[in-house]
Amino acid sequence: MKLVALLLLFSLLISCQAQTTEGVKLSSCTEFATKIEATDHIQLIDVRTPQEYEAGTISNNKKTKAVNIDFLADDFDAKMNELDKEKPILIFCAKGGRSAKAAKKAKELGFKEIYDLDGCYGAWVQQN
Repeated sequence: MKLVALLLLFSLLISCQAQTTEGVKLSSCTEFATKIEATDHIQLIDVRTPQEYEAGTISNNKKTKAVNIDFLADDFDAKMNELDKEKPILIFCAKGGRSAKAAKKAKELGFKEIYDLDGCYGAWVQQN
């Protein structure tokens, strides 16, 4: 029984690792907040729809409020290409699917330092 549980745990760990994109750091809410506070001119990107964004987004009330670049919009790539690819980019969505895809796309577009919020906006709201 212990062996079965151990094998199941191991397979879950492998499958989770396979879902991460090379060059993208999946960050906890705490790590994400620290990165926002520590980085000047942060590129904080909310990839949810404009309606979701208007209902609330991440802001540290000092210097940074997320910019809405809807992952589902036709102009997503064009808007992402307007950003500085040499500066860190922090991406989040509602549940994780869109931000993971957006982070992968950011990597393809040439961004060097990409952070994806683990737990997404819902986890952020609960923790902050």
